[in-house]
Amino acid sequence: MGEKKLTPALESYLVTIHKLSKNDGVTRVSDVAKIKNVSYPSVTTAVKKLVELGYVEHERYGFIKLTRKGKRLAITIHNGELRVKYFFMYVIGFPENRAQQIAEMLIYGLDNETRKQLRRFYALMIDFDESKTQKLIEFLKEQREKLGVKKVPKEALKLKIRLKEDD
Repeated sequence: MGEKKLTPALESYLVTIHKLSKNDGVTRVSDVAKIKNVSYPSVTTAVKKLVELGYVEHERYGFIKLTRKGKRLAITIHNGELRVKYFFMYVIGFPENRAQQIAEMLIYGLDNETRKQLRRFYALMIDFDESKTQKLIEFLKEQREKLGVKKVPKEALKLKIRLKEDD
């Protein structure tokens, strides 16, 4: 049997369990199934994997409870989901339900470095004004230096021109 790891789907279950257990500290398989619109066996399979990985505690027919490790990770991922949602709402201008859908598609499966960079970019952009212009320029310069480029390549800039064609 292969090494067990946390997949994007399991991350989604973990965050759902976190959201549902905010009030009482626990939730049930039936609650998760209802919110995610999946079958009880699907939830049970995911929960078993999360137990094996040390993210939740669960006994058959009992409550699901996040471990400390599970809660910490669920909060990190959930906060990332909120950042992406708010970015698409308040920077890109999408309505909340569409921004939430996009956040759920984008956030799961990201590594820590990607999450860190998204937090930094979010911090610059969420309440962007003229006073942050230099910080944005520095951020972009830093990212290009990491890649070993001084200028954005022509193939990337060509897509900027195509913007009018896409509209």
